[in-house]
Amino acid sequence: MDINYHVTPTFSRIHRDFNPYIFVMGPVRSGKSSGCVFHCFMNACAQKPDSDGVRHSRYLIVRDTYPALKTTILKTWISWFKDRIKITYDIPIRAEIKYGLDDGTSIHMELVLIGVDNAQQVEKLRSLEVTGCHINEAASVDREVFQMIKTRIGQYPSEKDGGAVHPFIICDYNAVDTDHWLYKLAEEQKPEGHSFYRQPAAVLLVNGNYIVNPEAENITRVENGVEIKGVEPERYMMMCMGSDPDFIYVNLMNNYGDVRHGKPVYKDYNDLDHLAKHDLEAAEGIPIIVGMDQGLTPAAVFTQQQLDGTVLVLREITTSDCGLKEFCQDYLWPTIDTYFPKHKKNFHVVCDPATVQRSMNDSRAGTDILRECGIPFRTAKTNSFLARKEAVTHFLRLNRKFYLDPRCRVLRKGFLSEYKFDEMRSSQSDIFKDRPAKNEYSHPHDALQYAMLEYYHNASKKHLKYTRKQYKAGSEIGGY
Repeated sequence: MDINYHVTPTFSRIHRDFNPYIFVMGPVRSGKSSGCVFHCFMNACAQKPDSDGVRHSRYLIVRDTYPALKTTILKTWISWFKDRIKITYDIPIRAEIKYGLDDGTSIHMELVLIGVDNAQQVEKLRSLEVTGCHINEAASVDREVFQMIKTRIGQYPSEKDGGAVHPFIICDYNAVDTDHWLYKLAEEQKPEGHSFYRQPAAVLLVNGNYIVNPEAENITRVENGVEIKGVEPERYMMMCMGSDPDFIYVNLMNNYGDVRHGKPVYKDYNDLDHLAKHDLEAAEGIPIIVGMDQGLTPAAVFTQQQLDGTVLVLREITTSDCGLKEFCQDYLWPTIDTYFPKHKKNFHVVCDPATVQRSMNDSRAGTDILRECGIPFRTAKTNSFLARKEAVTHFLRLNRKFYLDPRCRVLRKGFLSEYKFDEMRSSQSDIFKDRPAKNEYSHPHDALQYAMLEYYHNASKKHLKYTRKQYKAGSEIGGY
């Protein structure tokens, strides 16, 4: 074969994956489109030959619009197969590739390229019979398009010509926001038969400066004395020049998030570094510290600091319209009994200092309710937002000293996009409020901050606005 395709590490795994639904998220210019082209080509090579030794296949190539098809993915096919691809420009666009293989058989690939971006245009797909499908820039199409294509793959070639071998849908896309259907599918639903791949970031933020990630895929490099062409590293650095940090965070660093819908509180959070690769387990003999935010939407976050200083965020509890007593009895204690039974006598809650204030409704303070429910607690060292934020940021900036359990979905979504400073109404752009927006994501993040203050011992004294008497009182109330 005279095609010189150098597979990237991510696609070396993808090409061996026989799940029917494959998704790959990566930064711009990371080789996703070429990898998907060759996933189709390799599948064509794997089809069974007919009596004449021809391996038949047909692939649906989907993009949001026809102009985008012509200027992007179709050009990628042409760049790889050149004079071997014959194109008929119509609606849909059709292409044909014939290729002889070393075993004496040949492949006959058909491509059907369709522009479809929303559910109203799904009817375009209803009568197609294809072997597999590539959805290019899948973030720009509706989930209904993906669902309909599921019904069209595996129908070509016919059984008399060998049938479809390993029918599939492969989707490529840049990082999406946390409300997108691709995020929910990959990070929350995780259905059977679906494989999700995430390429390394193109650039990293190190000490406030962007550098090219040495593990970035599809960059020009030398292997065994041979130069493999790709994106020149300088090109990625040029993309960073003058770009909005949110743009870089999503499109070059390959992090989930919004490109500008408020300013994230924690710009140092990196999903690839801080999200644990598996469920975390608490170590025996080390206390569990539970940060808690009360009110009508109580939240709790279970944390533990390992002997080497690493902080693990183990579990989260979020609620809505829930009283503090109900929260303790129906949520907090059951979580401890279920997930931390060996720590029942080795944990304490750190709560908002305002918990000591009495309610206007029943004249009872939150601390009275905690004591009544048998919860060992102390009030947080401070309620200063700057100090609380700094306590979390400190550990985010340390190398491999902060890990978030993947089951903490609300905290994670908050880190990525939803725990944020809202933009102020102003004639000037990029002016944000100095306190995070109050929403369902802020409550567990407040709880996390109260817990992290217990591990952070370098807070500026000007932010710790509490007296020694208040701190001692908060410690003694809970008996800790």
